[in-house]
Amino acid sequence: MDSAAQIRDDGTLAEPSPFLFSVYLEDVRSLLPDGHGYAERVPPNVEAYLGFLERHGARATFFTVGDVARRYPALIRRIAEAGHELACHTSDHTPLERLDPDLFRQDIERNRADLERAGASEVTGFRAPIFSLTERTAWAYDVLRDLGFRYSSSVLPHANPLYGWHGFESTCARHPSGIWEIPLSISGLFGCKVPFAGGVYFRVLPGALTHLLFRRRRRAGVPVVGYVHPYDIDTEQERFMHPELGGSRILNAVMYHNRGRVLPRLDRLVAGGARICRYDTFVTALDARDG
Repeated sequence: MDSAAQIRDDGTLAEPSPFLFSVYLEDVRSLLPDGHGYAERVPPNVEAYLGFLERHGARATFFTVGDVARRYPALIRRIAEAGHELACHTSDHTPLERLDPDLFRQDIERNRADLERAGASEVTGFRAPIFSLTERTAWAYDVLRDLGFRYSSSVLPHANPLYGWHGFESTCARHPSGIWEIPLSISGLFGCKVPFAGGVYFRVLPGALTHLLFRRRRRAGVPVVGYVHPYDIDTEQERFMHPELGGSRILNAVMYHNRGRVLPRLDRLVAGGARICRYDTFVTALDARDG
């Protein structure tokens, strides 16, 4: 399922277009004051994702925070040995606007070293926390190039209450630095544009609508770029206020909504033709198209 994608000269993909499924491998407890007093949940949730991928013979990408690699090196080794890609997600889940080029370089070097120490190889991909790569933090591309990275998947190509890059192309584009950017898939719904294949959106939107949007992209030869977190399938996680929500109880309630439906929905999408592909495999196809 992770064979190289065939890309036409117009930038679309020959059928079947891939589902660039990824796991944000982070531990939400690390972002909370005294968070590690809560139960440890990352390992069993990652095992559930690995089981899903194994059932379908699929290989995916795990954008991994260095903090998780330091705490769970055996888990990182297990992911690598199962044939999945490990990519960087910063050392401690720090949004790019809180860094500068020098601090980012130090951060990402540490992130990659932690992954490699735990068993990852050829770490060439990056995703910014909370999609915080925007016009203001585009200096990150030059740092990634200097460190030998091949791609980023860090842009939400639309205005967003937190981060977003309004006007960014909705398809993959090569930055002048040479780094490929693989932006998150968005779709117009109810007068706004939302990342329908990612996290809370994937949980909250009606399953039939999500399937329709996947089929439309597949027919158009356009990849779907999506993501999940360990907690997105965690029906046993303790209740606490999640970070970056401004203390909103309503938004926090949404964070727990429909977690039990994520894996069954993913199973149905794959059964319906969604073809999961590692990001680095897809980037190899982009490079081959451009010579």
